[in-house]
Order: sequence, then C-alpha cells, then structure tokens
Amino acid sequence: MIAKKIRDMLPAKFEQLIKESIWDGFGETITGDDYRERVERAKAKTEEDGFDALLVFGDCYRMSNIRWLVDYRTIDGVYPQPEIVFIAPGADPVFFLPDSQIRAAHEESAMKYMGDDIREIRGGLSSFLIDYNKKKPLKKVGLCGYNFCDLEIFNEIKKGIPDAEIVKSKIIEYFKSIKTEKEINTMRRAGRVADIGAQMLYDVLEDGITEKEAQSMVYAAMFASGAHCIAFDIMVQTGENLLSLFKRPTDKQIVRGDLVMMDHGCRINDYCSDSARTIVFGDAPKAKIELLEKLNRVFEAGLNEICAGMTGHEADAVIRAAAQKEGIEKYIVAPSAGRLGPHGTGMDPEEPMPLIGKDSPDVLVDGQTFAYELSVIDENLTGVRTEDPIVVRKDGMETLTNFPRISFKD
Repeated sequence: MIAKKIRDMLPAKFEQLIKESIWDGFGETITGDDYRERVERAKAKTEEDGFDALLVFGDCYRMSNIRWLVDYRTIDGVYPQPEIVFIAPGADPVFFLPDSQIRAAHEESAMKYMGDDIREIRGGLSSFLIDYNKKKPLKKVGLCGYNFCDLEIFNEIKKGIPDAEIVKSKIIEYFKSIKTEKEINTMRRAGRVADIGAQMLYDVLEDGITEKEAQSMVYAAMFASGAHCIAFDIMVQTGENLLSLFKRPTDKQIVRGDLVMMDHGCRINDYCSDSARTIVFGDAPKAKIELLEKLNRVFEAGLNEICAGMTGHEADAVIRAAAQKEGIEKYIVAPSAGRLGPHGTGMDPEEPMPLIGKDSPDVLVDGQTFAYELSVIDENLTGVRTEDPIVVRKDGMETLTNFPRISFKD
C-alpha cells in the first residue's frame, strides 16, 4: 500500500515533472538522406559479402533492423506483425509487411525517399522472390534478424527461392550498433528520463508499498517526463525475489531493512534506455551492503578500463579479473549463453552486437552502444544489479544514466 504521506506528495511531484519534462530534443533529426545512405551502405556490404540479395527481418518486438533501415516501427502486442526489407545491389529496397500497416508505412516510413515500393508480406513476399529470381537468379541470400525470424516467414522465403542458399548475416546488426551523435543524443535524453524513474522509486519507498505499486509510479514518472513508450517490462524486486535474475513485480510489500533492485528504461523516438539500480532501504544487513559495494567496484573497474579497440573477450577479462579480486566472480550470473552480462542496446533494449563474453571476437568500436549490466546472486544472501547504457569511446566509456549506483534511504 502506498503510504499517505507519499500519496499527498504525488500531485506536486507530478506537476513538477510535467513542467520540467524533456519533450524536445535538439540535434536528433535523422533525415531522408541519412536513411538513403544507410541503405546504400547495406547494398555495398551485401555485394562485398558475396550475396545476391539481403533479407532483413523484424517484427513488433524486435523492430530495430527495420526501423534503422527505413524508419518504420509496427504496432506492439497485436496480431503478429512480421516485416522484411529486400535489398539488392543496383535496385531500390522493397518493404514487405502486413496489409493493415501498408498505408501507414507509405505515410510514415523513409521508403518515400527510396522508391516507395511497399507490399503485403503474406503471399506477396514469396511471389516477389519467384519473379525476381527468374530475372536475376538468387543463389546466395543473406538473412539479418535470423534469431527472430519466425517459421511462417522463413517458409515464405523458402517458397520463393527454394534452391537459394540462405546464410545468416549480421550486416545490419553491426551497422546499427555504431551510433551517430544524433542517435546518441536521443539515447542520452532517454537516459535522463530513466534517471527520473530511479528518483521516483527512491522517493516513494516507504514501508508497505508493493513492488507492483512502485513499478506503476516509475512508469508514471517517466511518461510525465517525456518517455514515448516503455522499452521493456520494468522489474522491481526485493527480499527473496532478488534471488531470481529476472522477475516481474509482485504484490510483495517492500519493507525497511532490505535491498530494492529496479531494472528499468523507456523509449524516446524508439531509442531505449536500460538501467538498473539497487537501493539500500533502511538498516539492511552489512553483508548485503558489502555485496552491493563489491559489485559496484567491479562495475567501476570496467568503466575505467574498457574502451574502443578491445575485443569482447578482452573486455570480459577485465570484468572477470575485477570480480575475482573482489571475491565475487562465482556469484556473477550470466543472463544468456555467451555473455557475462553486458549486451548491445539501441532501438531494441537488447541487441546482438557488440557481444561481450569470454569467446567473443567482436571489436569494440567508437560510437557503439551497449547496456553495461552486471548481476550478482549469492543464494545464501541476496541478489544485486547495476546497469548503465553506455557509449564506447576511444578513451573509455560514456554513461548515459547517472543516478547514484549506490543509494541509501532511511
């Protein structure tokens, strides 16, 4: 339950947030020429990699490949909304998506600068590929977004070009991982709004508020401050719920004497923030605070040492060495195979590049962005997490969220 003094504070708090909201961004506009240049780069790389064409997949949940190429994002949470952009050297791109989205795509997408050829995906994609293959044989075709391409659309592709070799490609994934300063400006704005969300969590912490109630207050604060939509489901965890790496907020009440972790973010112009903070609420056990402090010393070591030119393997080694020094390496929890915690981020909260892990050959490049995430769980104690969206720079890493990594609330 939200305490009365918090309820009494909220009207003035939200009035202040709305007055100070970050609705306008400067130096963020991506032009039609920018989108044409992206497509031309993709064409050149398609040819360089020996492909006759490139198929770029996206959908309403993993939309960044399409959004980066042609400035269109379909609707979340409705009937499956698969999309494909067909790219071939010497030709304008062709954009395939469900019929319900075609009118909007003509009106909103950057296809208007590149021939405006937009077609129905179901049935239309296979028919197009059959016709194109008759004129210009497609023997080897790259597929970007292969991790997420569903069987329905893959079958459409195979129906259209049954004899072609379909090859996994990360042409678009690599290009979009390196941000322009325009894109970074938008991500920086999304980071400032995420910091406001973290401040709201801190402000509403009182005995008895539930994880779900705290989550709602954070959503409201970010939307009042200029967020356009959520980046992912916010996680607020306390008590034994901290022993789960990822868990939706529950009706569990937050009480003094424990830690509260929140993993949160928002989207502005479809660019994400992704941040996590662990707050010490009241007189928490010393051992839990020490675990949080150790995690953050490891985190700081990575911030100070990782930079452009390192491989994902070398960056991973920096973090592991610091964790070993602090005696917590065995408690670091990897969210998925191949990575220690950090993950690419941009228009999707989690993107495949750059990959930071002990076997990763990816070379970090100036301007790449990733969410620098580290989670530690000691099953006999608690779990803690710290995360910042960052920009790789030649001389280190620039953080895009700046709320204190350790904070105490009495």
